[in-house]
Amino acid sequence: MRLEEVISMLEKQPMSAKEICIALQLDPSREKEVYEAIKRASRVLKRKGKQVLMDPPKCKKCGFEFESISPNRCPKCKSERIEPARFFIQEK
Repeated sequence: MRLEEVISMLEKQPMSAKEICIALQLDPSREKEVYEAIKRASRVLKRKGKQVLMDPPKCKKCGFEFESISPNRCPKCKSERIEPARFFIQEK
């Protein structure tokens, strides 16, 4: 996976790690590698005056916002229908 491709995609639109896997034609099991690439991209972009931001995961049922990147179940309503975290790039 090329870091430049990940950065290019995130500059265009917010994307989840799963969407990045699909766009790069990677196996969904490589989602952890995408998270690592996003962390590396954050360090590279910081030097260029940009930052990687995250729209946190949300429960689709009650709207609860999570702090962790990949939650399993909502602590408020116990739903497992979770909207994934989306990442995007912004100027500082």
